[in-house]
Amino acid sequence: MKQLLLYGIIGIFNTFIGMGTIFLLTYLGTRAELANFLGYILGIYCSYYLNSRFTFKANSNTKGLIKFFLTMGIAYLINLIVLILCFRILLLNVYIAQFLACLSYTIFGFLLSKIFVFNKS
Repeated sequence: MKQLLLYGIIGIFNTFIGMGTIFLLTYLGTRAELANFLGYILGIYCSYYLNSRFTFKANSNTKGLIKFFLTMGIAYLINLIVLILCFRILLLNVYIAQFLACLSYTIFGFLLSKIFVFNKS
């Protein structure tokens, strides 16, 4: 439960960075998918460092970073599917669609990180 709480706190910080980037780029006229991609890339860098250090108490290394990017890539694809479904197909407001995409990314990101990246067994 402590890991989930720390992941959530770090996630809030990363969300401000990532979503702030996404919303700023969207406001500036960047295509929704590109704004989303750039925001998540920035958030992933911050997330790996902070979660490896504080949430999972693991050493940061190249192998871990690669595994983290791969798992976050899967979480991002889920996020992108949710974004496209909500924004392009269901025609929801772009900001609501981005929020729902972010939520799906967060849930899958934690589960995949815990199971595949920072699993100590």
